[in-house]
Amino acid sequence: MKPAWQSGAGFSTLAVAGVLALNYPLLALFDRNTQVFGIPLLFLHVFVVWALLIAGLAVMCERGGNNGANRDSTEDNVGLSAASRRPDTDS
Repeated sequence: MKPAWQSGAGFSTLAVAGVLALNYPLLALFDRNTQVFGIPLLFLHVFVVWALLIAGLAVMCERGGNNGANRDSTEDNVGLSAASRRPDTDS
């Protein structure tokens, strides 16, 4: 079975959570004349959810790599174009 980051389930879950957190029914709960540290509650909710979505995406992307195991030789040639790479020859 594939890990969640490979199957896309983690990204889908994060996207659904973001849509639900930034959609009308939940936003209506925070639409009050209340301020926290001088910031309206609705704006604070939107920016905190936004920051958490970005942090969650960053964590999933970092965890998704193979952490250097089974490193492919093409990673060493990232900055080189295909024409400038020397072909492997057994001469």
